[in-house]
Amino acid sequence: MVKVKLLVTAGIALALAGAAGCSGGGGGGGSSDPGGPTVTFSPPSGLKVAPSDLRLETLIPTRTPAAPAVDPSIVLGSALRASLPTAETVPSGWTLNTKYGPATPSDSGAQVLSGTTGLGPTAPCGVMNNMTVLDGEAAYASQQIRSTDGNEYAALVTVDSFRTGQAAKQLAVTRDFAARCPSFTEKGTGAGHSDVEVRLVAKPLDGLGDEALDFKMLPEGNYLGNETVLVRIGDRVLNLRCGADKYGDFPDTAALARELAKLVK
Repeated sequence: MVKVKLLVTAGIALALAGAAGCSGGGGGGGSSDPGGPTVTFSPPSGLKVAPSDLRLETLIPTRTPAAPAVDPSIVLGSALRASLPTAETVPSGWTLNTKYGPATPSDSGAQVLSGTTGLGPTAPCGVMNNMTVLDGEAAYASQQIRSTDGNEYAALVTVDSFRTGQAAKQLAVTRDFAARCPSFTEKGTGAGHSDVEVRLVAKPLDGLGDEALDFKMLPEGNYLGNETVLVRIGDRVLNLRCGADKYGDFPDTAALARELAKLVK
């Protein structure tokens, strides 16, 4: 099972099955989600920043090593690197991110990772704060990239390989959780340890992999949201995570995921 953290605070850090994260430095004055209410963000002068503000060096999820893979459907992390963007294959408008060190991918090596279900039908909505997703095992590889359009969005791209049938189960569990928890209260994560109300807006993405899910975590008040796109390709999952910039805007995460999905082997 893949163990991942999901923090819902200012600059929300969100991770699912291998996590991908993104933060930006530019943008307009607001953000809205198709089919949902408009979310308006205050200008930077009124921005509240909680201690767990999103930083790239905090985006790699906590993972628990398990025994070497026994299911041949699990591709080990060292081999999954072939599905990550390189300097030659990174989508147009993006480049490998060297801001926090060398642009070197990370992976689970010769191990797989395990954990326990955290999004079941009886789990409280607040479990999104610190969760594990899906019983089972998986291996992963991750690579940081950043945009070159002046906004300097920075994304963490992860490819996970699951044992047979578990990738599809993961997306199903995530969809069910989003439908059951369209909003929830994040206790004590705001300024002065105040509570933060968070909306979870999820929608399918057609024509992307075998199935794909886009969801946004949108906190009320002057807090930054987070967007994640999960793309299932057989028993593998591409995970692209992007946080809103200081104005509440997101890059075109779905379009970026569409290009990155072409690299998954």
